[in-house]
Amino acid sequence: MASDDDLRRQLVELSERVASLEAEVRSLRASQPSVYAAEPATAKTPLKARETTRETKSGDAASLESRIGAQLLNRIGILAVLIGVAWFLKLAFDRNWIGPPVRVWIGLAAAAALAAWSERFRRQGFPAFSFSLKALGTSIAYLSLWAASSVFHLGPSWLIFLAMSAVTMANAVLARRQNSELLGLYALAGGLATPGLLSVGHSNEIFLFLYLALLNAGALFLMASHQWKRIAWAALLGTAAYSIGWSVIENDPSHMPLVVFFLALFFALFAVAPFLILRGARALPPDSFFIAFPIANAAATWVALMVLFGARGQHTGRPWVTIALAGGCFLMAVARRRPAILSSTNVGLAIFFVTVAVPLEFDGTTVTLCWLGESLALVALARARADAALRFFATSVLTVAGVSLLVDWIAGTPQPLAVVTNMHFATNLVGAAVFAMVTSLSLGGGPGRAFGSWNYLAAFATVAFSLTVLVAVSLEIHHYWFCGAGFFRDFCGRYGQLERRTIAAGWGYSAWCMIYGAVLMAAGFFRRSAFLRWQALVVLAFSIAKVFLNGVSQQSQGYRVLSFLALGVLLLAISFAYQRNWLRLRG
Repeated sequence: MASDDDLRRQLVELSERVASLEAEVRSLRASQPSVYAAEPATAKTPLKARETTRETKSGDAASLESRIGAQLLNRIGILAVLIGVAWFLKLAFDRNWIGPPVRVWIGLAAAAALAAWSERFRRQGFPAFSFSLKALGTSIAYLSLWAASSVFHLGPSWLIFLAMSAVTMANAVLARRQNSELLGLYALAGGLATPGLLSVGHSNEIFLFLYLALLNAGALFLMASHQWKRIAWAALLGTAAYSIGWSVIENDPSHMPLVVFFLALFFALFAVAPFLILRGARALPPDSFFIAFPIANAAATWVALMVLFGARGQHTGRPWVTIALAGGCFLMAVARRRPAILSSTNVGLAIFFVTVAVPLEFDGTTVTLCWLGESLALVALARARADAALRFFATSVLTVAGVSLLVDWIAGTPQPLAVVTNMHFATNLVGAAVFAMVTSLSLGGGPGRAFGSWNYLAAFATVAFSLTVLVAVSLEIHHYWFCGAGFFRDFCGRYGQLERRTIAAGWGYSAWCMIYGAVLMAAGFFRRSAFLRWQALVVLAFSIAKVFLNGVSQQSQGYRVLSFLALGVLLLAISFAYQRNWLRLRG
């Protein structure tokens, strides 16, 4: 029985203990319901993480509702308040409830309030909306200051200018502290708008250009600190607009030296922008900015200089400032800290401006001669330095020289009476010599057939040499029979009618083409060059067509016999050489 009593006592104690545990559980549930909620969250879970979890579980409908309530309604509310305030101010202004000074102060106070309010959104994680409010406040501040100066005339222009500059500087400081390129762009836009808003209608180039220089220096400082390339683009475009616009409007030649100095200063400031970016970011890979920005900077400076000198009749200074600009680009190209792409871009700009300066200073065949000499020097330099970019630029200049030579053939000035001893023939001889030397320098340069390769350069120069020689001698044949000088002119007069001289000139063209084709074919066989032989075949095909087409209509039996006999003998000789298979072409 004792054992039974002990067992009953233990059961009673166990039931009492279970009851006490249930009471504790009920009390815990009543005091801490979040522990047993459907979405448990410990004290260590951050508030944002719990909110994110709830938003994720609530589905797309709750997310859309959150966006509408938190963002859309917020922005519509801001817009509604601004519109209401604007209409109230308009009503007060129209009825003269508020005087001009108070209007300006209201605008400035609204701008300051918007800037302060924007900080609240930035701290809450809405940077884009915050920067938009800052931009709106900045615009209101600029417009208020502009109205104080230009509409109400409440203060001197220099005081308003200082106030606008202070707004610009404040935005720039905020942009740097908050690491916001968008805010920096707003600051730069306001700074560039300041001179236009405070224009007084008369020239003040020292004030304008000195202000632009300081503004650009600040913009480049922001760009160098954060690698903001859009800041550099905006500063360049704004400065170019002011510089070109001032050059078009202003007509006082006494201001030219000062303006040229500031244009050179702007060019130097923007020329170092790519170097500042490279210095600020050690591992930044070169991209299109290092090509496009130097080109845009040089182009804007050159256009401003051309407008500046052209608007005042100072055309003689254009080639020299172009050469000076080429020198500036060359100095940027040889800078010590540079990527290859930036160096090549500046070299190309220097070559471009030297090429452009030639027709600004000279005309006629002198331009062609200068370009031929420049191209030969570039080809020799590219071969000595083994520089692919320099070879590309040399090919471009040589192409320009070849086109210029072609223009001289087609639309050149009338030739003088002297045969052979005239400037046109001398220019053609110089061109042929340059093409021959370029061919010699290009042979064996390396593989590749793209534009700018050594093979392309050799092929182009070889064809250009052949065309130059053919056309130069043909022009002199034409000159001999149809122009003449001294006893040649008298001989042409005694010779007879124009038709007979035309026949004689035609036979001369055919004979020269056959002779040159034969020489070219011999050179192709001797040097075992298929390229030369194909050129010879093209020239001979032209000779065949000319002899057969013109030989039937020629009235002189002697010229007809000579043409066909000479052509037949030449073709048979070339055919015999191919039949002997000296070059083993059949295999």
